[in-house]
Amino acid sequence: MSAHSNKVRVPLADQALALPPPRPARATANETAAALARGALFIEKRREARYPTNDPAQVEIRSGATANAFPATVLDVSKSGLRLKIEATINRGSEVKISLQRNIVIFGQIRYCRPFEDGFEAGVLIQDMSQQSGQSSSHIEDDLLSLYVIGKGLTVPEVIKLKEHLVNCESCRIRLGEKDAMINPVRKRKILATPDEAPRDPADD
Repeated sequence: MSAHSNKVRVPLADQALALPPPRPARATANETAAALARGALFIEKRREARYPTNDPAQVEIRSGATANAFPATVLDVSKSGLRLKIEATINRGSEVKISLQRNIVIFGQIRYCRPFEDGFEAGVLIQDMSQQSGQSSSHIEDDLLSLYVIGKGLTVPEVIKLKEHLVNCESCRIRLGEKDAMINPVRKRKILATPDEAPRDPADD
């Protein structure tokens, strides 16, 4: 028996497994429409859903001649509200200025304030927001879309700006639908919750 006859041959089926995966074909019109519809559904179901955060902030009560700023933590954010953890109580109806990272300033009104853990939690209705400096990208980065679909990892300014951008950008809504389909192939998700099961706005009392 020759030396060559002792060599073990790799079956063709196993050899095929070592080949690189085929490149995905360009999305068809139907696939694009499905992704756009899925992205729109995601936005609608999470329009006022809370996005958990843990961002440091400075809160200033905008009443009286003297303005005192004190630290706070943003626990979660929706399109129209924030939920803050603070050390002292703030009267309902008070107008506040909230300064965040990246030079983001939010103006709002306290909707409720109640005891929470070792301090208080306050719901803030967002009335206005401004960014003092910096420029935003024309489209949302893939990493940010993934974190939005997962439901954690974004900062308050990122969540607010991302939601505003998705309303006006069809291209990013399509990408959002594609990300959602890839990350959550089975639709047992909160975005399919009934209105009675959907999370409440943090600004609601």
